Amino acid sequence: MGLGEVLTIWRSFGNLAWGAFVAIATDGRRRPALGKLTERIRETGAACGVWLSDAYVADSDRLFLWIPVFLGIGVALYFGLPAEPPLWLALMPVMPAAWALWRTRHSSIFAPFSAAVLCVVIGFAATTYRSHVVAAPVLERPMAGNLSAKVLSVETTETGALSAILAPSAFGRLSPADLPARVKVNIRLRDATLRPGAEVNLRARLMPPPEPVLPYGFDFARQSWFSSLGAVGFAYTAPEETVPPTGMGESLTILRMSIGDRIRSKIGGTGGAVAAALITGERASIPDPVSVDLRAAGIYHVLSISGLHMVLFAGSLFWAVRMCLVLVPGLALRYPIKKWAAAVAILGATFYLVISGAAVATQRAWIMICLMFLAVLLDRPALSMRNVMLAATVILLWRPESLIGASFQMSFSAVIALIAFYESEPVRRWTSRPRAAGVEALISRAFAYILGIALTSIVAGTATGVIAAFHFNRIAIYGLAGNMAAMPLVGIVVMPMALVSLLLMPLGLDGPALWAMGKGVDGMLAIAHEVAAWNGADRMVPAAPLSALVITVLGALWLTLWRASWRYAGILPIVVGLGLWGSGPKPDILVDRDAALFAVRGADGHLVFTASRPSYTAGQWLRYEGDARTAREAARSDFMKCDGRGCAYSERERPSVAFPETLGAVVEDCERSEIVIAAVSVPRQIRKECAARLLLDYFFFWRNGATAITLGEGGQLQTVTAKQVRGVRPWVQRSLKNQ
Repeated sequence: MGLGEVLTIWRSFGNLAWGAFVAIATDGRRRPALGKLTERIRETGAACGVWLSDAYVADSDRLFLWIPVFLGIGVALYFGLPAEPPLWLALMPVMPAAWALWRTRHSSIFAPFSAAVLCVVIGFAATTYRSHVVAAPVLERPMAGNLSAKVLSVETTETGALSAILAPSAFGRLSPADLPARVKVNIRLRDATLRPGAEVNLRARLMPPPEPVLPYGFDFARQSWFSSLGAVGFAYTAPEETVPPTGMGESLTILRMSIGDRIRSKIGGTGGAVAAALITGERASIPDPVSVDLRAAGIYHVLSISGLHMVLFAGSLFWAVRMCLVLVPGLALRYPIKKWAAAVAILGATFYLVISGAAVATQRAWIMICLMFLAVLLDRPALSMRNVMLAATVILLWRPESLIGASFQMSFSAVIALIAFYESEPVRRWTSRPRAAGVEALISRAFAYILGIALTSIVAGTATGVIAAFHFNRIAIYGLAGNMAAMPLVGIVVMPMALVSLLLMPLGLDGPALWAMGKGVDGMLAIAHEVAAWNGADRMVPAAPLSALVITVLGALWLTLWRASWRYAGILPIVVGLGLWGSGPKPDILVDRDAALFAVRGADGHLVFTASRPSYTAGQWLRYEGDARTAREAARSDFMKCDGRGCAYSERERPSVAFPETLGAVVEDCERSEIVIAAVSVPRQIRKECAARLLLDYFFFWRNGATAITLGEGGQLQTVTAKQVRGVRPWVQRSLKNQ
């Protein structure tokens, strides 16, 4: 059954239903005006049916592009479940869905529908399978002891400390079955050294991966689960190497560290740290003020080795190899030198992947660039929407957890938006117009280059700005200016000189190239500092509900993946999603996961903290609110009174809230406060005698994690905890899951 037949049946049924309604409403007597209205509605329905049919036929060749979208829906369904599904239950629907697709493969309507269902089922099954594959023990409580482990990777922070990923072979009294597969340890001891691949001994304190600081906040423990990271902590003693590094993998890691050290020593200062990050991916040594400036200027994406770096690096190599081969007429005229250059570019991109640390974003970029050059080898269009969505499909099947990360969302949203923009008919007509010659050609190309940077920055910035605002609660207002000023330096000087320096480094002739690269990086940092100093450059925005992001993204995909006129229907969900942006939950009381920090929302709408000391939790709470104040400023309030026994908040037309820190203070506050949030465990007898409307103690937060309390209509108190939001999942500690 084709689309036209389905639409004909739908129109006939609609006409029959409307006729029955008219007959009943008028007792069988048709009025002329109502008859005309009926005919107009019928004609409009027929016209809409024809329009939909034509649009579907015109875009039928782009149905493939929706495969990763429906795979992503399946991945999202997995993460939205309140409990972990059994693996057999996740895999069971795959075969029936595949059978349904086979049976309906000749239908223009039911075949795409069956394919969509199969993609959703596969995405769900792939994520469940991935969760089982990466399963590894997670430390259940903080512990200290002797740690014997193999060094997997090391980074040096801006303060000179070491941040290492270790694979433990023994820790304290833990049995081998309870050992985490990986742990992250910070070593702040002077003169401490680590070599990847070496076996080391040290004394350390390890803790479980931290829970969210908000019930609906970022879950580091979930991210750690899919990295098989079972604990985080710090070292008491300097590591002692017991077995030196061996093996090819360790040699490559050491090579990467050596390249980073050479770049930092040759260029020096902040420029050297940034230049090393552009090649090796080590960003820990970049000072925080520099990162803040780059974010405010909208060019922080330069530090993340992703599609931009791969295109500039491998593209420069492709161009250089092809140019050298063109200089040999015998080769250029007889052999496919373009394909030779593409093969060399793939090898170069692979080398860049290895020395950059092979982060997830870099792996995605490597897949995309390899597909692009593979298309050149197969005489297909190098950069197309089909190649991008094929790369997204590979990544979602390989690492489905990437979907919920900001890196995956931002990189693919930028590329999809750019391809959709440049393949649109008006832009294609402009880019394919005849070129001028002579001096006019130089002026025209310079203008086109500047305009291209501006358009690219606008399109990519718009596509990624929404996602950045959702994940980081920040908008770079002057991102266009920052990108237009900095990207020519990055594309013309920094990345080409990075390629030249890597080629000349084995010969010891990389000095001039690194000098030029350093000057380009210094110019980029100067631009970032200048733009960041402009008034309102870094605008904070309040958190948005997940539904706002989902609706906006689905609307944007509808707008960019189709070509026919029905694509513009995607504008409506984009507008709706952006309209929902400020409708996120606004709790009136926040409690830290460790009951160490509390906050109350005042009548002015701002949070008031019980402590002025800066902390990660305080920063995350303010960022979620879109509040640019510091923790010290948020603790200043005439309505919050604190002493050695705790704090109390009292404001007119707001419920009184007490935060006692001793049992004696709990008894007193129960008599004069409506809400009591205790930082100590409260015995059952005191709880029974407490006159407060709500009493929560430390034991409650130990079981449930971070807590948000909202004052509902009629004075009702609504409590949401991290335990409720996270559900019963493998990355949630067993002590919390079993309560």
